[in-house]
Amino acid sequence: MSGSRVLILGDVPALVAVVVRAAGLEPVRSRPDLVLCHGGDGTLLRAERMYPGVPKIPVRAGTRSEPCTQHRLERVLERLLADELDVEVLPKIEARVGAWRGLAVNDVVLRNHNPAIAVRFELTIGEQSTAELTGDGLVIATPFGSTGYYRSVTRSSVATGLGVAFNNCTEVRAPLHHTDERPIIVRIVRGPAVLVHDNDARPIPVRAGQGFVVAAAAETATILGLDALRCQECRREGGQRYNPH
Repeated sequence: MSGSRVLILGDVPALVAVVVRAAGLEPVRSRPDLVLCHGGDGTLLRAERMYPGVPKIPVRAGTRSEPCTQHRLERVLERLLADELDVEVLPKIEARVGAWRGLAVNDVVLRNHNPAIAVRFELTIGEQSTAELTGDGLVIATPFGSTGYYRSVTRSSVATGLGVAFNNCTEVRAPLHHTDERPIIVRIVRGPAVLVHDNDARPIPVRAGQGFVVAAAAETATILGLDALRCQECRREGGQRYNPH
């Protein structure tokens, strides 16, 4: 483990800070060595937007179920200090609309701005282009993100590359598995539409005639102990609220 300055982001930070101090680590509000994400998947994504490049430690909060023994906060910190947490480097993707650039660990989502009006769009990868598509939009997901919204649309996930899901299109289309470095180019034929990356609550408007590009980014996200978010036992419903001290 490198550094002991831990910034806490998520649920009940004051109570979590008690456990962090007891472990011999220093809770801080700036210049962290690590960010402890106490919550769920959304907390991890928010932390990566706020503190890009700083290693993250996810710990699932017990607001809906109690984490299993291995993934309780105290145990995760013990494993951290013993250098027992697996380190995973997750790829990011970038979306560009004009001068705007957004980075995502999970996905980039195109949606119709008005639920009553479908968006029409075209998709191009290299020399291959689709005909004009009409629907609610599309989801472009990383392998990590493909277990979320992408999976709910396609009932599948991807292990490599990018997955492209067509959301409620009038023409039924199977998802695309994009495995090379060519950018994905989307042009809006009829809008208005919005572009969202990860769980950022600030959608980017995309008008008819505009386009956006999604491609692999140079940046990555470093996560320690990602198994805490993947554990099915921790995800079970109906457990007791977890008191972390």
